[in-house]
Amino acid sequence: MVVDARWAQWNGLRGRMPAWSPVGVVVEVDGPVARRHYGTRGTVEHAPLALGTDLAVLVRRQQEAFAKRGEPVEWKVYAHDSPDLGPALTAAGFTAGWERSVLIATTSSGVERADVPEPRDGVHSLYRVRGQAGRTWAVAVDSPGPHAMPYAEMIADGSSDEGDVVIEVLLDDGVVTAVGWAHSDEQPFTLVGGLTSDDEDFVRTCTDRWRERSRLGCPLLAEAHGSLREQLLKAGFSEATTVRSYHWSPPATPEPSRPAQFLDWLHDDGPLWDRFYADFDFTPSTRPAITQPSPSAVWDLHSHHRLVPDLPAALDAIVRRGLVSATEPGEFVYWLNWQHDGYRYDPRRVGIPGRPPVPGLGTYPNGDYHLHLTHDMRLGTFGHPWEQTLTVWGTPLLSAVEAELTDLLGDSIRRRD
Repeated sequence: MVVDARWAQWNGLRGRMPAWSPVGVVVEVDGPVARRHYGTRGTVEHAPLALGTDLAVLVRRQQEAFAKRGEPVEWKVYAHDSPDLGPALTAAGFTAGWERSVLIATTSSGVERADVPEPRDGVHSLYRVRGQAGRTWAVAVDSPGPHAMPYAEMIADGSSDEGDVVIEVLLDDGVVTAVGWAHSDEQPFTLVGGLTSDDEDFVRTCTDRWRERSRLGCPLLAEAHGSLREQLLKAGFSEATTVRSYHWSPPATPEPSRPAQFLDWLHDDGPLWDRFYADFDFTPSTRPAITQPSPSAVWDLHSHHRLVPDLPAALDAIVRRGLVSATEPGEFVYWLNWQHDGYRYDPRRVGIPGRPPVPGLGTYPNGDYHLHLTHDMRLGTFGHPWEQTLTVWGTPLLSAVEAELTDLLGDSIRRRD
């Protein structure tokens, strides 16, 4: 009965506009349907469909929305959904795919396995293991699916203010051999994204830890079939229902990447900061904090903060136009916030109607160091919060923004040609 109640709770959330959307994803609600547009793909979820719903019209509307973006779409149909939905999807050109059990675990089994310093063997949190992020990525991304949430997508989604990404790895002499990952957000569930091994001890250890770490004892939700399903049942999960996937692809080609992505500090953010420290001699809590690159110019922000209405927005508008002009088509810009989350984004595919917002807190250094820069660091901006300055470097970007920044802030206070 507890599982039934939890599943009813989950089912009641389907088709709603979420309180939090993953980075780079546009969510649109169309009647009972919530569409997620990733650029590279799309998904459909929906609330229970009212009796008499014209399924052919509803399905066609979703196809038209995804066709405009060239996105292939996945539509999950649960066992208790309308029996006419599957045939309606097939009639519209969808192809039926895998079928899996939906499993829920509501309480911890009570098995405790503590992490140890410098782990070499056994199951451990990836965040306690040094130098294994690349190996973990390879094992997880290359593992056979389908997974409920692909590893690369979970990393790109990032975390909401209310949730976390949790990753467990199985070590053999310090080397990752299996990976399990889960994600909790503002919903009262932790989603088991995937497990690359169906080894009984590995599955039980991962799921026990996720239940122990879940916010306020939130239950785990998993999708599985075959031997992994059997191991999850042994680990204390119960089957709530089944789900089948349906897939459809429009004739247009999808975009090669999501317009914006979260920078996980293990996989992306940390290494990028390491390079910035080395290449720019970055020394936090000093002035000017970096060795000024060439060519570059530095503008004073302090004396103009009260003179310019909404100075942060004015700076953002100038810098965004400059980044579009100075970068190559399809090139990503990286937004970094010292000791906080960072993001990568395509400046041509964010911040416009129908697209996700520009990620991050902008150009103005509101409390901490804020940077925009390309992956090769040939151009960018550096906002110093205590010196209250903005440094712009790189010939293409400096040429694109210098006149507007001078009109806004006056002459630069330091230059290096």
